[in-house]
Amino acid sequence: MTSHEESTGPPAYDSDKAALERAGKKEVLKREWGFFAMLMFGSATLSTWEATSAVFVSAYTNGGPASVVYGFIVAVIGTLAIGASFAEMASISPIAGAQYHWTAEHSPPKLRAVLSWAQGWITVLAWQGAITSVCFLCASMTQGLIIFNDPTYVPERWHTTLLMIALGGLAVMGCTVGKALLPLWESLAGSLHVILFFIITVAILITSDKADNRAVWATFVNAGGWPSDGISFCLGFLTPAFALAGIDAIVHMAEETKHAAINIPRAIIGSIIINGVCGFAFIVAILYSIVDVEAVLTNGIATGYPIIEVFHQATRNSSAAVAMMCGPILIFSMAVFGSTASAGRLTWAFARDRGLPMSRFLSVVTNWNKAPTRALLFNYIVLCLLSLINIGSTVALNAMVSLATVALYASYGLPILLFALRRHSKTRSICFGPWRMPEYLGIISNWVAIVFCAFLVIFLPFPPMLPVTALNMNWASVVFVAVMGFAIVSWFVRGKGRFVGPIIEVGIRDGSDGEVDDGEHEHGSVTKYD
Repeated sequence: MTSHEESTGPPAYDSDKAALERAGKKEVLKREWGFFAMLMFGSATLSTWEATSAVFVSAYTNGGPASVVYGFIVAVIGTLAIGASFAEMASISPIAGAQYHWTAEHSPPKLRAVLSWAQGWITVLAWQGAITSVCFLCASMTQGLIIFNDPTYVPERWHTTLLMIALGGLAVMGCTVGKALLPLWESLAGSLHVILFFIITVAILITSDKADNRAVWATFVNAGGWPSDGISFCLGFLTPAFALAGIDAIVHMAEETKHAAINIPRAIIGSIIINGVCGFAFIVAILYSIVDVEAVLTNGIATGYPIIEVFHQATRNSSAAVAMMCGPILIFSMAVFGSTASAGRLTWAFARDRGLPMSRFLSVVTNWNKAPTRALLFNYIVLCLLSLINIGSTVALNAMVSLATVALYASYGLPILLFALRRHSKTRSICFGPWRMPEYLGIISNWVAIVFCAFLVIFLPFPPMLPVTALNMNWASVVFVAVMGFAIVSWFVRGKGRFVGPIIEVGIRDGSDGEVDDGEHEHGSVTKYD
């Protein structure tokens, strides 16, 4: 171990290229993203108040308004802890692989390969499900608006599928042909995300009748048949957990961000604060505007989205309700572009380290746009196949959508746990990047994040009510176990002995004498901090 590696002070991040080389990678992507574009990218991708509008009604089965309000506060604290932990790790290694790379970086040497393999599969799975869920929300919300305006319209599941495929195709076009304009597009999306929040929230508060304070702050509901109110309250966390999932999207764009070691951490924290404040204010405004819960729940059945009835009840005007509903749909549609770009970089990065089938094919960066075009197209094909599931069964597709949230939080927990354990190690010190917290605050953030992720991974797969039937069963856990089973089989068939963790493509400077240490190249694992 060199004297530099023993130090806890930040290395001299003299350039983005040097920072990437410290992670063992060549710079092959073009850096087109500044801090503001990255902040707006993260804010739009999270789309917290928009996601809340889509799923808040589930709380009226478990938890009620009290669960949503207080659960959201807890969720913001937990998400900030995750974000702060990610910010420190991203400052050390601002790299597209993010979670699986950090897992390899901070795990014990003997476990590097298998843990980073599992982490890579979980994260890729999570983001494939995330893209599918956003496309499904956009398509089904659009259908809900059509039903609201034309009660004679008969929604077909294949309509939803076609809308999902069309939106996904537009996003891929924007991430390949229109790649140069993507930072501007996401800057616009993030700005509209904030502007529309203010417009819609203020309009609701001005025009609606108001529920009393008790209905918002002290109403608890246990309509799911659970014997314990505590379990019902915990299940109400689905709304804030889903609305705040996806904070790692920013990190997967790190290799295209200027001054990534400092701008990526700042964008992570900033986007969480923006979405936390907007999301909480929107939730409170919505709950105060619901004066007839039964009407919201009953009329919401037809459209599939009770939020439309909330807007209608608040404004007493159908046109105003339609205009308000167009806000979440617009931001979700724009956010699909960012989610597609981020997921494409993740798939490309894992393929670059030979973690996926057809890795050599998927790891190519096309010269004409300096983008992982093949990985993007591969993800689009998977999206199309998953969207076809909806034609046969919406329940099956909903399982994939629910799976995205569970897998995302599972992908957050493992690298943070390994990072925290290494933080306490006396033999494996950490060389932090230019963005870091005070040591005591870093330790607290790590362990709060670990507990929060463990809590969600346990409770998110629970079915919403008892008794459990095929229709109300939460199939996310079943699908998650099945996919991880496939990953384990794949490990023994093609991974073990071949996959060794992130591959070192360039020499890593040891920081003491400026020389390059190539000793680990043949093994391909990350050992620079040992």
